[in-house]
Amino acid sequence: MIRDTDRGRVVIRGAEIDDLAAVFHLGEELFTSQEFPILYRTWDAYEVTEFFNMDPEYCLVAEGGEGLLGFILGTTFEKEGSAWKYGYVARMGVREGYRRPHLARRLYFELEKRMAREGVRIMIVDTEADNAEALTLLHVMGFTGLIMAGATMSKEEPMGVMQGSTD
Repeated sequence: MIRDTDRGRVVIRGAEIDDLAAVFHLGEELFTSQEFPILYRTWDAYEVTEFFNMDPEYCLVAEGGEGLLGFILGTTFEKEGSAWKYGYVARMGVREGYRRPHLARRLYFELEKRMAREGVRIMIVDTEADNAEALTLLHVMGFTGLIMAGATMSKEEPMGVMQGSTD
């Protein structure tokens, strides 16, 4: 577990069934049609439950005194003919006001650590090309690459594991 004393105790842990509604509603707050039209169109309760049913070990939440503060949903996959295992960050969101203590980074590195233990060698994430805040965060965490209207970014050798960073 990761704790943050900047705003009281924050715990990053695996999501539980009782967290799913809060994850969905936080996603509704964050992925609005005005700011993120693609994320808004594809965000629904089934996405949250599908990831939880498929890969519960890669569904994490950040919880503090004010309840659910953030989440990350991920999965892994292997490509035919490749010896590499890939990790994919499907969704990540942090409640407004909790971005400054680097909660998104902490959520990501916990996910990366869990995936690296399972043999993941390349991490992939998609975001909207005009989401400057997300792009900056991803670049700081070592992701590279950009494709047309959306951004698909990747990095080899997960940084948290290679550099010994787990917090």
